[in-house]
Order: sequence, then structure tokens, then C-alpha cells
Amino acid sequence: MTSFEIREMTPPDVDAAVALALAQGWRDRRLFYNMVLRLPSCQPLVGTLDGRVVATGLGVVSRPVGWIGAIVVAVDQRRRGFGRAMTEQICERLRVAGCATLSLEATDAGRPLYERLGFRLTTTYHQLQADHLDEPPVPPDRARVRMLTGADLPAVLELDRLATGEDRTAALEDLATAGGWVLLEDSPRPGLRGFLLPAERAYGAVIAPRPRDGIYLLDLHRYVIPAGAHVRAGVPHDHAAGWHELEARGWHETWRAPRMLLGPDVDWHPEMIWGQINSAMG
Repeated sequence: MTSFEIREMTPPDVDAAVALALAQGWRDRRLFYNMVLRLPSCQPLVGTLDGRVVATGLGVVSRPVGWIGAIVVAVDQRRRGFGRAMTEQICERLRVAGCATLSLEATDAGRPLYERLGFRLTTTYHQLQADHLDEPPVPPDRARVRMLTGADLPAVLELDRLATGEDRTAALEDLATAGGWVLLEDSPRPGLRGFLLPAERAYGAVIAPRPRDGIYLLDLHRYVIPAGAHVRAGVPHDHAAGWHELEARGWHETWRAPRMLLGPDVDWHPEMIWGQINSAMG
């Protein structure tokens, strides 16, 4: 492994990183890599062998939690310790950045490695999918919805921290630049009841403490996407009422993503979580 080197990803590496994932049946990650390269909370890495990109990985600082994702190793270079070396490098970087708990969503292939490194299974995310809605949903009683503005961000970030137990400021502010929606109490002093920030690949950060509000925001996402498109919801298994209700409404499950942790448990409220940014960032 003397010629295997891990370094920070740069824009010229994106083509190779995208090709590496596509060759293994993963999606086109170009938009994803463009996002993580511009976010100060993200540490995208590549592993090279004699100058060739043969591995990728990502660390995301959401103190006190650090997320690990996008671990890909070229098929012809597996079983040489490159995936483990990449994961250990990311773990070390996240610890140095002040992340007490390390978190990831594991694939079947990757889970044995993470277990050997000390990660434990804590929950799963139900990845559910639904198609475009032709008619706009009706807001819940005593609620109104409008486009998000910069003035909404402090309340959005506070609600997100309560739900996830993480500081995802950099990612949410980046998503907000492309537009989002807030659901407000319809009263003289409107409080935030939930928010929707659409993300890449049909996902969206959707947080709402009340079940009817979460369902509404997901239906709003279905309405604003183009006809023929679909949206995805990522609901923790602990939020059983949520994913059961979505299935009853015709959403279908595409994958169950195991969430594994290394370090202290996360002080979070999974019953508020209806959607994810993506599987590498929670």
C-alpha cells in the first residue's frame, strides 16, 4: 500500500470520482460533489494509486456529530485495505474537527468493515418514494405556507438542531439559496411549524414536530416537482408512526439504510424527521 495516497478532493477530481461510482452501479454524483466541494463543513477525499483515483470518501462536520459517506473503492482494487484506510482517515479528521459521535449509513458490503472499526447499529432509515401530485395540498388547520426568506433561517436552524441533535448550518444555508418553504402558525405571532428544503436527487430536508405538518410538507414537495418526477423521504425507524402513515398513503419503500454510530448516542428527536439531505449527510 506504499503507493496508495489519500488527499483532499479538488474540482479536477470530480470526473474521476463520478466515473468511479458509475462503474459500480451508483448514481451520477456530479451535483453532489459540486455541493460538498463548496461547503466548509465537508471534507471530500480521494485515494490515489500511482496517480489514479481508486477511492473516494467524505467527512461532514455537523458538531457534535460527524458523518461519513461516499466511500467507494474501485472494483479491481478491493480487499487491499483502501476502504478501511479511507474510513480511518475520515474518522480522524472528524475527531480533530470536534465531532464526538461519528455516524454513517451502511451498505451491506460496507457494514462488516464498520463493525470491525467499532461502529454499532442504532436505527435504520426507511427510504420511501412517491410521485408528483397534480393538485396542491391543503395546509393543515391554523397553518400557512410561504417561501423561505433569510429572516427565517435562525428559526429553521434551531428547529433542525432540536430534531437532529446536530449543527447542519452550512448545508441548510446552501440548500436555502436554491429556495425552500416554511410552514407557519397562522396567528398574529406566527411560529415555525416545519420546513422543506429540497435537496439533490429528489431528497429534501423536511423537519416538522407535528405528523400532519410533516405529511403536508412532503406532499408540497411532490406538488412542486415536475410531472413525471418523484420525491424521496428518509424517515428513521424510530419514527414508526411516520413511515407507517406514508406507506398507508401509497409511498413505497426502496431501501432500508442502517445507521451506525461510533461514540456517544445522539440526543435527537427522530419523530420530527421526515426527509434527509442525503445518505452521506443525514
